Amino acid sequence: MYMDDISKRGMHMNSNKKIFYGWWIVVGAFFLNFAGIGIIMNSMGIFIKPVSESLGFTRGGFTLYFTIAALSMMVMAPVMGKLLERYDIRLIMTICTTVMSVSFALFSQCRTLRQFYILALFLGIGSAGSHIIPVSMMITNWFVEKRGIAMGIVFAATGVGGLIFNPLADWIILHYSWQAAYLTFGLVIGVLSIPTAIFIVRSKPADKGLLPYGSEEALKQQSLDEQGGLTAAEALRSRAFWLLAVIILLIAIANMGILHHIVPYLTDMGFSSTTAATLMSLHMTMLIFGKILVGDLADRLGLMKSYVFCMIGLMISIALLYGSQLMWVAIVFNLLFGFSIAVRTVLPPLMTARVLGQKQFAVIYGFLNIFTTLGTAVGVPLSGFIYDATKSYHMAFALYIVLCFIATAAGIAVLKRKE
Repeated sequence: MYMDDISKRGMHMNSNKKIFYGWWIVVGAFFLNFAGIGIIMNSMGIFIKPVSESLGFTRGGFTLYFTIAALSMMVMAPVMGKLLERYDIRLIMTICTTVMSVSFALFSQCRTLRQFYILALFLGIGSAGSHIIPVSMMITNWFVEKRGIAMGIVFAATGVGGLIFNPLADWIILHYSWQAAYLTFGLVIGVLSIPTAIFIVRSKPADKGLLPYGSEEALKQQSLDEQGGLTAAEALRSRAFWLLAVIILLIAIANMGILHHIVPYLTDMGFSSTTAATLMSLHMTMLIFGKILVGDLADRLGLMKSYVFCMIGLMISIALLYGSQLMWVAIVFNLLFGFSIAVRTVLPPLMTARVLGQKQFAVIYGFLNIFTTLGTAVGVPLSGFIYDATKSYHMAFALYIVLCFIATAAGIAVLKRKE
């Protein structure tokens, strides 16, 4: 009887030919990442030079606000994991998306570093319950089959957001002011995120009287995986958890240390701000397709091959930055980096579910997200401080290649143990 029910309810459509609600979860999660990550994380670089020059900040000092937001998000990540499992996800996410959008809009009123830093605390709290953790949890819960492609689609939204909002921010700043850009984007975040949290999101299929998307065999295997999954306490004592933590931390440092300094670096190389923003948009375009492709590759080829392939591409792309004063090299860098960096968002939740199970996925991934935000907190200002000290980003690029090599070795070790 149970498997008959699965056959009827766990596939693409129910008996009334309605679209499986999990795909609406994908749509909602897309909007959450589009606004939350596409603006807050992927468009920050556009603000570095105009805000720093306007208010007399150093690059390292200004980008420290992003570090504070990341640290705030890091502290709240495991707390949000528990809240999302214990209470109605719509209530938690409505509060968080509201805090996130209001705090970002209020950056438009800041005139001192202290004001940026205080608002960054609230931005981090709101962000912790608005995108990465709840989105990863929902996709993991709603999909057994097609989990990789679903994860790829929702995180491709970050590239779509960056593609649209980087040139838009540049245009608003040039024609109006950086204050207008912050205010506009804060409103956009609220309009897209808050209604999604209220009307679309659901934690798990059971909330709608459904079963996860997948075939009989996949759902049987999911049941076995969940029974064999670790609790949060067991995960924290496991070698696999700490290997995943190292991977997530190092990739986040490298990604964020480069991502938010691409535009300043290219303008230092002699490109105009408009050209640099256009190249950044090229990177974001490739990020869109890269995340969907990497998710599909994970479904088809497995996590090991997909992971190694992306990490090799990431290291090569960083090396290309040394010659990016040439337009064609800058173009190739943005294409390859945009594809390869999908490894940061698409594969870690899949690797976590595979290696540690789904028994307490939200709590476990909440703890792992500490290392995502810690890497973000370190990477963005690290590049800024290295630039302030040496007047060059080259030392930072070399460091990030080394970190990616270590992360590659750690990824092979943790996935090989599971095969």
